[in-house]
Amino acid sequence: MSGEGVSPLDITLESIRATASKYNLIPDVKYAYGTAGFRCKAEILAPAAYRMGLLSALRSKSVKAAIGVMVTASHNPPEDNGLKVVEPQGEMLLPRWENYSTLLSNTDSASLVEALKDLAEEVDVTLTSSRGKIIVGRDTRESGPLISAAVTAGAQNLQCKVEDIGVCTTPQLHWIVKQTNISKPNTLEDYYKTFSDSFINLYGKSDSKPSIKVDCANGVGANSLRTLAPLLSDYIDIVICNDGSSGKLNENCGADFVKLMQNAPQGVNYYENEHCYTIDGDADRSLFFFFQDHKFNMLDGDKIATLFAGFLNTLIHEAELNLSLGVVQTAYANGSSTSYLRTKGIPVVCVPTGVKHLHKKAEDFDVGVYFEANGHGTVLFSDSAMEMINNRAVQETRKIQKSAATQLLAFTKLINTAVGDAVTNILAIETILKLCNLSPESWNNMYTDLPYRQLKINIRDRDIIKTTDAERKISSPEGMQEKIDALVSDFSNARCFVRPSGTENCVRVHAECATQREADSLAMSVGSMVFDFTEALHSRL
Repeated sequence: MSGEGVSPLDITLESIRATASKYNLIPDVKYAYGTAGFRCKAEILAPAAYRMGLLSALRSKSVKAAIGVMVTASHNPPEDNGLKVVEPQGEMLLPRWENYSTLLSNTDSASLVEALKDLAEEVDVTLTSSRGKIIVGRDTRESGPLISAAVTAGAQNLQCKVEDIGVCTTPQLHWIVKQTNISKPNTLEDYYKTFSDSFINLYGKSDSKPSIKVDCANGVGANSLRTLAPLLSDYIDIVICNDGSSGKLNENCGADFVKLMQNAPQGVNYYENEHCYTIDGDADRSLFFFFQDHKFNMLDGDKIATLFAGFLNTLIHEAELNLSLGVVQTAYANGSSTSYLRTKGIPVVCVPTGVKHLHKKAEDFDVGVYFEANGHGTVLFSDSAMEMINNRAVQETRKIQKSAATQLLAFTKLINTAVGDAVTNILAIETILKLCNLSPESWNNMYTDLPYRQLKINIRDRDIIKTTDAERKISSPEGMQEKIDALVSDFSNARCFVRPSGTENCVRVHAECATQREADSLAMSVGSMVFDFTEALHSRL
């Protein structure tokens, strides 16, 4: 298109038509923006990725701030990929825009221009505005560059500036987006310097240098730790295992595998009482584990939450700060962890699964600790809390109060408050264990988990199952919750819930009982019932 009378809008729309023809929808493929964005086979993701480039550009222009797009499928197998959009402060995409994402990603190329014009009008954005910036990152999957290129093509069609930072962890992308929008140092180099300096400041030197091992799931976390480890080598040795040089991404390793199987990852040699960690494929989850008398002991997100909350609670009281502290959990949290926190006087609230729900609820507290049992979580500090902590650390003259406030201030700088970060959480855990003189055994013995079992049940359509009460009860189909309740009543000190996955076409069953055998039996019974129940529904359709 050329010549007089051609407007900038005409040129923009024509470029979208031309590029969209390269990213036509695939027949019979439907995209849904779920809990963690899009997840699917990498070979079918590019059409959605292009459309998400367009949408991210609109979102950036609407908020007049940088927006992030992370290309990753986290703990999924290597043939999968996905992407999610990151809001200006590092948060997850707003629900309203999740709906826009699903609608736009399923709009065929011929209708895309009109759909964009309608969306732009609805969100009050000028398509030809030169404002807007997208920051794109990706994990180590082979399909990453192709998907990132599709996102970039979409954003650039709307004259949006694109900064491709290449391979990074998901938490690094979230942190960089947040730092960019508050005009603070915001490169990967800044990330490593910020958190290595914070760790060194709070951790300090020891008489003997400790060593930790980290199972990196053959994913991008190994890249991050390879850069960070030399910066900390005078204080702690970080041994990187499952670093991607051999073995497949997330295969028999990684946080999801360890949590589900309740066993150590393959590819690592362990010693008694050694501090070991496992992270997931994009490094936003971490779990701690150790062996004692040859027995595997896993400390999951619930244990990490209680460690963080207990440490912070002590410092807040010692510093004599009037701050509210609370812990946010999901239905997956072990019942023993909830009881333990409440006996310590720490409020606990339950929300639906998904970081966006936990993060939002944690903001209700001056200091909000949130973790999913799978190891994904962080700590949030309100602006007023930061001001109070900083003032007490600077102005206090009493020794105990000043020391506590100073440690608390240093801890706020060690946490990636944008999102759960496996790497920075590992550093925080090691710091707390040292400062509190805690062994893995003493940490683990703070409370005893109720035995549990989690199962994944593949069904034809996860959407037929609806939940309520923070996903702890089934509201639809009618009669399913009553069957679950009947099965639970056969066991002692038991609970069980079923929820549809946010990323896969399956449902997840979680059962807790007084013994492991009972938990296994309850989970299998409920799983079989759910499968039979849903199959019977489909047979009547």
